[in-house]
Amino acid sequence: MGKQRILPTLVVVMLVISFFTTMFFVGPMSIKFARANPGDVSESWYNATTLNVTVLEIAPRINWYDFQFNLSGTWVSRRNAQIDVNGSAEYRFVVNISSDQGWADVEYINITAWYDQGNASSTYNSTLGGNLNFMLQYENTTGNANWSLLWPSGGEITEGEYSEAVEYDPFGAVGYTECHNLSFTFIPGYQFRYAPGDGGWSNATNATDDLQSWNFRISADDGGNVSWVEDEFGVYSYTEIISAGWPTIVGNPGQNATATTNITLVTRSNGNYSLSVDVGNLTHRVHPNANISRDKIWLRGGGLISSDNFTAISGVVYLFGSAVTTALARANGTSLSTNDVEYKCNIPIGQMAGDYVATIKYHLSTS
Repeated sequence: MGKQRILPTLVVVMLVISFFTTMFFVGPMSIKFARANPGDVSESWYNATTLNVTVLEIAPRINWYDFQFNLSGTWVSRRNAQIDVNGSAEYRFVVNISSDQGWADVEYINITAWYDQGNASSTYNSTLGGNLNFMLQYENTTGNANWSLLWPSGGEITEGEYSEAVEYDPFGAVGYTECHNLSFTFIPGYQFRYAPGDGGWSNATNATDDLQSWNFRISADDGGNVSWVEDEFGVYSYTEIISAGWPTIVGNPGQNATATTNITLVTRSNGNYSLSVDVGNLTHRVHPNANISRDKIWLRGGGLISSDNFTAISGVVYLFGSAVTTALARANGTSLSTNDVEYKCNIPIGQMAGDYVATIKYHLSTS
């Protein structure tokens, strides 16, 4: 009985020793990972990187522009259209400009405009006068922008508000390009030159080349490199007689009497013009059957150096121009004051004493 119990015990001990022996000598070899040989590799692609090239323009870039009218607070385009010159109509040039060299690189933005006088190849000329051309400027050479109306200086154009806003150029180079929006506002005077050409687009020449129009040029200058655009607009005619004096003549029968003082006519015309005067027969205020014929009245002034009378043949007297000609439009001022208008009356002998009156009609025509 005792031997039978020893034998199973030995078997168990031997099995336990065998288990630990196997783990020590065989175990580590059984959990080792082996990698298979992939064979030949002939090519490989890697597309996770890019070549980046930044192209920077040297000169400033004009992205877009317009010429606009303030219609009750809403700005509407009047580029290639006619504008009003009534002393209150407000207009502006607006332009969007980018600089790949940074905004400090932009030194000047100039806007020049001129009446082309029928010549499509005409250019801006600052000696002609305010009603024929003007120049607006944005100067950025000191770090603080300065805005100014460089020409004219006589009040023919009223400066408005200027504004500048930083914008984003979606086509610019990140970290380099700076973009600004600039607005130049002004009010043209009454005699701002009439231009019937509205700047309509010509498919034949692929350009805005309407004659008798206002041309304008917007340029951006970095101190050596200049970018520019040109376009045009038209101007409606404006004609107005603002005031006319009341001539008074006192004289005796048989006398060629002159008015006590010369009178002044104040007129406005933004184009070539004529100014004529017509007078009716003088009629006695109390006795209407007593009168003095209109051909006894004489007039001079303005462009008329020698006195002329109101005969049935001539009909009217012209102070400027004539029935077939016109006087040249004025280059300066918002109105024309003609202060040398002189009336005379050749009083017939035997004429009834008393007060006589005749209606005076002035006719100003712009062409």
